[in-house]
Amino acid sequence: MDLFKQEIADDKLHPNYISLLEHTPKEDREILNEWIEGFPDRDNKFVKEFQSTFNSSFWEIYLYKLFKDLGFEFNWDYSRPDFFLKHNDIEFIVEATISSNAKNEKPEWEKEDLLKRYDGYLESMNEKNIYSIIRLANSFISKFRKYKEYKTLAHVKNKPFILAMAPMEQPLHYHQYDRPIMALLYDFYLDEEEYMKNPENHPNGLVDKRLYSVEKDNGSEIELGMFIDDRATEISAVLFNPVATFAKVQNMRKDKMGLFAHHWVTKDKQQVQTTDVQELIEDGLFIFHNPYAKYPLDRNIFKRDRVCQVFMEKDTLIIEQDFGEKHLYGRMTVGINIVDKIEDGEKDNGNL
Repeated sequence: MDLFKQEIADDKLHPNYISLLEHTPKEDREILNEWIEGFPDRDNKFVKEFQSTFNSSFWEIYLYKLFKDLGFEFNWDYSRPDFFLKHNDIEFIVEATISSNAKNEKPEWEKEDLLKRYDGYLESMNEKNIYSIIRLANSFISKFRKYKEYKTLAHVKNKPFILAMAPMEQPLHYHQYDRPIMALLYDFYLDEEEYMKNPENHPNGLVDKRLYSVEKDNGSEIELGMFIDDRATEISAVLFNPVATFAKVQNMRKDKMGLFAHHWVTKDKQQVQTTDVQELIEDGLFIFHNPYAKYPLDRNIFKRDRVCQVFMEKDTLIIEQDFGEKHLYGRMTVGINIVDKIEDGEKDNGNL
């Protein structure tokens, strides 16, 4: 399967696909083709979907590469849900989804000039986070309803069911870390905007709070805390990675040149930066466990030093984050590509 052998008309190509062709070296694109090796194109249209819709297909490629590198076994005998996996004799199901922009809202690929990209970003964090919560909630609820259909399938019955979600609903979506998803699943929110505007009101530092619900543009409300009661017992866990973007491909390239800085959260809640750490496929990954799951996900399946697993205690609502020394929350990617002749459009594509 060659992701970059064009199979659809030029006017049907997705902006992100065009950006890869115009702004990234072929070596990076070849790595993405390597990631997809062995992936069965069960309906014979994956390349067309990658070229026309891009984001959902890229997320599926990332998940496939992730599961391969983690040593999971694949069962391709069934066309749905997306992944039927096994690890240490434990079988489990993964369904992939992304959050996208609402109709008439700016899509994530419409990026401002680099110097203007972050204008007002810190002052509007709550607005951006709430928008992310709403879009993630729409995807979560849609797939939750889909499970009602899946659970009748013999290979799905009595197995942990993981919803793998990627946030791609707005520009700079890769900076959200866990703020929106923690609010959606556990009704746990850190109001960084308020803290930065009025630090004198927070002498002991940033403190979490409950939002209870968020309001959509049409006035309807979304109740938060999907995992704080038995509303979604069929969802065993949510897999989430906000930095699973094309920049991960660039950062995992062994012969890369340029500036590749990583920003980490440490075990003691400090933030550190490195420029000499090789990025792993699982960096940035969260596994949010549902304490009310009918079929709980074994915590050892995704236990890796740089994977953050999140647990909540039913009675106290105390949240535990379990990872090793550090967990990736952001990166800066400035790649350098040496060519014999500099062509128009040969430049870094940032955090696509």
